Amino acid sequence: MSTSIKIISIFTGILVGLLVMAQFKTTTPTASSYPLDQIEAQEDLVKSYVDDETQLKSRIVSLREEINKTLDDNNLISQTTNLEKLNALKKEIGLSEIKGEGFYIELNDSKFIDRTSIKSDEPGIVYAADIRDIVNLLRANNVEGIAINDQRIIATSSITSVGNSLLINNSTLAPPFTISAVGDYESFLMRLSDPGVLTDLQKRVNENGIQFFIKKSPYIILPIYNGQFRLKFIQRNDGTVS
Repeated sequence: MSTSIKIISIFTGILVGLLVMAQFKTTTPTASSYPLDQIEAQEDLVKSYVDDETQLKSRIVSLREEINKTLDDNNLISQTTNLEKLNALKKEIGLSEIKGEGFYIELNDSKFIDRTSIKSDEPGIVYAADIRDIVNLLRANNVEGIAINDQRIIATSSITSVGNSLLINNSTLAPPFTISAVGDYESFLMRLSDPGVLTDLQKRVNENGIQFFIKKSPYIILPIYNGQFRLKFIQRNDGTVS
């Protein structure tokens, strides 16, 4: 074999050997990372769902607490409103005292009159109608409450006369009459200054000497009504009326 052929054979063998070694040294290619990425993405998604669920549960709890608080507040408001209505009704029908700023009206017969020895139509004495007119005027002025000689006046109170005696809530009262009112003093004075009100009484004050005074008071207590209640209808617990 010639020298050139040997050299070619040697180089060919070396190249083949190098190729074989290169194949053995080459790292085996790894599998695709896509499945791992997919798993990680799913785990992140699950974690996100869990976090969202936790936040929603927390929000639900918070909303439930707010709802319960609102219901409690509404119940309290309702109870307070009902209590206020009850107290207002008790004041209106005289079952509780009324206290506050107000005024007194003093009304008395003429100094020159002896009520026990004159006729009941004597212009110098105070009539039951005079008392009724003043009470109506006070009510028109929206006072909170009225009392006459410690007799609480309510919607059903009777103010009448028998001979020279005055009956208020079926109790016999004698002059002087002190009419107590819890309400706006200035507003009542303004109404009283109207020449069209209490015309007959004002005339007899000027001409027959009836005594009429009014004075403001920083604090008045009106007593509880102690008369009888006249019930026209009674409502049973079942809602029927008898």
